[in-house]
Amino acid sequence: MYITEIDKISFGCLKSELEDYLTTVIYINGVDLKRIIEGMEAEQMAKKGLNVCNGCYEGISLFIAFHNQDHFLGKTLKDYIYQDQWYTLYDYKYSGVPGDHSLSCKITFEDQQVVWHSFKNFSKIISFDLDYNNLEFRFTKEQYLEAIETIKNDSEKNLFA
Repeated sequence: MYITEIDKISFGCLKSELEDYLTTVIYINGVDLKRIIEGMEAEQMAKKGLNVCNGCYEGISLFIAFHNQDHFLGKTLKDYIYQDQWYTLYDYKYSGVPGDHSLSCKITFEDQQVVWHSFKNFSKIISFDLDYNNLEFRFTKEQYLEAIETIKNDSEKNLFA
């Protein structure tokens, strides 16, 4: 019998390097998702002969993710959804323009689980598609919703949201 591994998600916040607002940090199994993604991308870019420094992603606004919208529940601004299927996780931090080199994934809600899959970079600056090796994360619906409620209700972390 095949058993699918269940991942754990949590959210945090970090001050934007561009503006005076907080951005969303995503942790999967205690590891910053941005580091996982940047590692996968850097390897592919190096194979294409591109010298890219890590750290080009910034999480979306905490206000959009949790306070004004429910981004990770599929209720968000159209600027953060591609083709009505992919939800933005990170934007290119040096522009701050939604949709400019955004990393996105599909978020599927099943009976007992929430699945992040089909990762895609909608880059306007990279001339080839990046491959995320069928990267997929599965969360129990209960733990996923709890992680969202925790960041929404953490007034100390959200002081400036």
